[in-house]
Amino acid sequence: ERVIYETIICAIHSANERIVMTTPYFVPDEPLLAALTTAAKRGVDVTLVLPEKVDSLLVRYASRAYYPLLLNAGVKIALFEGGLLHAKTMTVDGEYTLFGTVNMDMRSFFLNLEISLAIYDRTMTAEVLALQQHYLADSRFVTLHAWQQRTKWWGLVENTVRLFSPLL
Repeated sequence: ERVIYETIICAIHSANERIVMTTPYFVPDEPLLAALTTAAKRGVDVTLVLPEKVDSLLVRYASRAYYPLLLNAGVKIALFEGGLLHAKTMTVDGEYTLFGTVNMDMRSFFLNLEISLAIYDRTMTAEVLALQQHYLADSRFVTLHAWQQRTKWWGLVENTVRLFSPLL
């Protein structure tokens, strides 16, 4: 019933070198957040490629409420500025790719009927990673220092919206 979700969590925990994840909607639950931050803390290069502009303000604010925790753990956050980012991909250690329709949010994991393809092939993973690198070239990285310099009331807004994240 939760195959895609469990596959993502397991893939993150099994990573040794690098994870690159692209998603238009990023509103993680605690296990996904813990998997990403733990991977970064144990030395895995974890990069999230998220859109600069999201078509849902609530999702945008909820997503950004997680940035401080992710950045503190060493997760890199790249905001794609090259237009609409709707790709849903994850590459792990250059050996594994997951792509499909699932967003990194609870609605996709537990409510919607989603499909993803798991690929255990270095050649195909290299092709998806090249696409992810293209997205990164059109992105700007968020730094913890810059994020902390924002007006403090944004944190209040984002954390208030985060309370509703299981519904988004």
